[in-house]
Amino acid sequence: FNVSSGEGLTASLQLQGTTCFSTADTYVFDVIANSSNTITKVKAQKENFLLSSSRDANVALWDLRTPGGPAKVFRASGTEPLLAFDINSNETILAAATELVQEDAKIIFWDVRQNNSIVGQFVESHNDDITQLHFHPSIPSKMLSGSTDGLICNYDITNFDEDEAIVGVVNSGSSIHKTGYFGPQAEFIYCLTHIETFSLLSEKDATLLCNFGDIRQLSSSNNNIVLDYAIDCYYDQINQRLFLLGGSNSGDINIIHVSVNQLEICQILRGGHTEIVRGVFWDPQANIILSGGEDSKLSYWSAPINNHRPRR
Repeated sequence: FNVSSGEGLTASLQLQGTTCFSTADTYVFDVIANSSNTITKVKAQKENFLLSSSRDANVALWDLRTPGGPAKVFRASGTEPLLAFDINSNETILAAATELVQEDAKIIFWDVRQNNSIVGQFVESHNDDITQLHFHPSIPSKMLSGSTDGLICNYDITNFDEDEAIVGVVNSGSSIHKTGYFGPQAEFIYCLTHIETFSLLSEKDATLLCNFGDIRQLSSSNNNIVLDYAIDCYYDQINQRLFLLGGSNSGDINIIHVSVNQLEICQILRGGHTEIVRGVFWDPQANIILSGGEDSKLSYWSAPINNHRPRR
């Protein structure tokens, strides 16, 4: 799921819809049957807009104040399922990434100001499913992608010449699960793989800063800590601290502080889920955590967080 800057959150369902809730009252206010195929990602855009991608090769823009169909649809040139997307910081370029079809895994670019027209495609950066796509939070031309081919590619898309746009490539050694920017100026990159390894990189030159190895090594039977998988990372911009969020197969959520060459479990949230947790949103200023899992639950953890009990 994804949370907007207002009071709404959106949950991407495994089947064919997107559900929107109010965090104040936790009730459903809209259900969007936006696709004949599985939704692969949702992203809240400002307070009243929602972007969603799906396996039918479309990215849809929804105005949550207007019932019915999407306000705008960005269509890929082919039928390749879309797995990830993002929009840049000045909201001019939308990019979406595809599954590998035949020999190509593509990154497709639309200029949202020009009648939804495709302005470029990258087809050589990856040779397997592209699972991650993120624009830099403050520099509109910077972007990174991650793939099951193990590569993280760093781009400057001042123009859409693929050879010129790629400014760095990192081979993680395993399929990319999650990656993203962090740091005061978003000058670093984190990398989580599908074999649960974790590393930190320099955004500028792709230098490896820390390699933590398999995060499951933090599990401890003595301290009743079970860490089966990584969920994602969260960067606290105000306090300039990076946290790794991990989970157990029984629904525990581990909040892990990341420092140079050290991972420290600082909080375990129990009782909100009974199965694998797929998404977490954390707002330390408001003292809330929102989590969604395979048990079909959205849990709202209210302050103080160390009470360990969510509101649902």
